[in-house]
Amino acid sequence: MRVFAVVLAVIILCAAQAAVAGVDELLIGGRYMWDATVWSGAEEQVDGAWDDVDFVNGTETRRARVFLKGKVYEHLKFKVVYDFAAGDEIGLKDAYLDLVGVPGVGNIRVGQGLEPLCFNELTSSKYISFIERASLNAFAPSRNTGVMVHDKAVDGKLNYQVGFFLDTGPMAGSRGDDYSFAARLAYLVAGEEKSEKVVHLGGAINYLFPEKGVRFRQRPEVHLSDRLVDTGTILNAETVLRYGGEVAGVFGPFYFAGEYIATSIAKSDEDAPEGDRGDEWLDDDGSLSGFYAEAGYFLTGEHRVYKGGLWDRTKPGSNFLEDGGLGAWEVVARYSSLDLNDDGAAIYGGKMDDVTIGLNWYLHSNARLMFNYVMSSVKDHDDEEQGVANAFTMRAQVDF
Repeated sequence: MRVFAVVLAVIILCAAQAAVAGVDELLIGGRYMWDATVWSGAEEQVDGAWDDVDFVNGTETRRARVFLKGKVYEHLKFKVVYDFAAGDEIGLKDAYLDLVGVPGVGNIRVGQGLEPLCFNELTSSKYISFIERASLNAFAPSRNTGVMVHDKAVDGKLNYQVGFFLDTGPMAGSRGDDYSFAARLAYLVAGEEKSEKVVHLGGAINYLFPEKGVRFRQRPEVHLSDRLVDTGTILNAETVLRYGGEVAGVFGPFYFAGEYIATSIAKSDEDAPEGDRGDEWLDDDGSLSGFYAEAGYFLTGEHRVYKGGLWDRTKPGSNFLEDGGLGAWEVVARYSSLDLNDDGAAIYGGKMDDVTIGLNWYLHSNARLMFNYVMSSVKDHDDEEQGVANAFTMRAQVDF
């Protein structure tokens, strides 16, 4: 973690210099997440189905991030986030400028950040209910570089984002000519932000123009695992249209969320190569999809916090060991399904269903322990069972 310490020191020095230079607001923070996984059963149903898959018990630093964000003046904000979980390699996450309060437009963000698709993906890893996100985030483009307009309307109940993005690498450098258009609307149908009664509806769309094909693959909602479903690189994909709907609600200590994303892949007019082309060339336009449904309940009476069209920080009614406090205790359950098959288009990525049950213990609003048991099953394009994989995972998490 030597690199982590050096970069953190540099950020602190930069922050001190920025304060002297007259930056109006400045904040340094970060998060650390340590995970452990024990497989309780991974069994092939078909000989050779998982010859190249490795299920190994282990631990890892899932995330180790530091950030610097602030406001230069009333109408210009910035944020830079680095991740050191890969060891000596540094990953650049968010890195953008926000021009705030532009008349007739709202806020304009320039730089690297999350493309607005997938409620589960857009919610910060600090606030998700499970150790890993639902499998449908295989369709989420995650972070890329671009320009995005975002703001609130209708008395703050409607959040919207519209942007243009280039496909970029881990340090925000362009990797080719892939580009996309994305938009998302999130509406607070009932209740007020942060209240104990909330109903949320949302929808998003993403239109991608890939230069060198597209690929979708996913793990069984356990990060210490190989990917069990995989389309391979679809070489003759001309455009990819992803669209989805989302719903969430809070009713006292109970809450729920669900989401569906469909992905349509348009075949180009390019001729297939001669010889064995494998399963990576569309015979026709293809269609893939995924969904999840999850619910949770706070045994100690707290409620899920909704803010800005996403889940936000949970605050225990009492912190652990402060005045006899127990912290906040939460039970959660989720079912998810990801279908990467389309026989008519010759896409044979597989179908994966996951059931996850979990227990979350919030010692403080900035620290929690998480325990998940994940049960995953994989089928081929003929709906025949390929194998099952079950794992117990835990996480120790703190952010500041």
